[in-house]
Amino acid sequence: MNSTFNKIFFISVVLLMAANVYSQENRFNFDLDKYCKTVIKEFRVIPAKRKLVLDDMAQQLAKKKYIVFTCKTNSRRTLMLQVWAQTSFYYYGVYGRYAFSIGDTITNVYPGVIDVLKESGFSCTNQKNAEPSRYVIAINKEFPINMLSSKNEVGTIDTAKGVVVNICFNEDEPSIVALNGNVDLPYKSPTTFEKTKREKQKYRVLNHQIALEMLYLGERTKAIVGEFKGPAEY
Repeated sequence: MNSTFNKIFFISVVLLMAANVYSQENRFNFDLDKYCKTVIKEFRVIPAKRKLVLDDMAQQLAKKKYIVFTCKTNSRRTLMLQVWAQTSFYYYGVYGRYAFSIGDTITNVYPGVIDVLKESGFSCTNQKNAEPSRYVIAINKEFPINMLSSKNEVGTIDTAKGVVVNICFNEDEPSIVALNGNVDLPYKSPTTFEKTKREKQKYRVLNHQIALEMLYLGERTKAIVGEFKGPAEY
């Protein structure tokens, strides 16, 4: 009898986990879920030095609530990182973790960012009654929870509970946040290629790199946090 009960219990747990995974996948646009699955297969190509940084970020994030991406301005790389970091938390069911981006100015979302996120499968809609060129970027139009939450001053976020990541590539674009313990994870700016024939290709490459590394971050954070809890509530 105990054997029969154990078998029934095991099957129930497996079915529940499968249902949770199915529910999570259903929350994603089909194209976005497909893009994530493709990118996840490429974790091995992340350079060893960047994996060390990402692993350290995951260790910190397992004990903290926020991840904050910062550079001089806030309209391209920082926003893309914020979107993909939050997406990775949703994808892996990492509860209670939130991504933000910070710059000294909150500028309109650059159209190239919207274009490449749409290509990846995100639902991107314009907020007609808000500021010009403000968007709702979501993993599914049926669940329009905006993943853009920009800040122009670090005081609006409790950095003691967050991992602050400087993504500026060189000294010409300094981070606005000068705090001890910041993580440096630089990304080259695509702005030099804007208004050229190579702009779209450069944005696609950048988007792929950010998606790859942020999904890896989500997977590592999930592994450290431990137990499976199903898809995040959002």
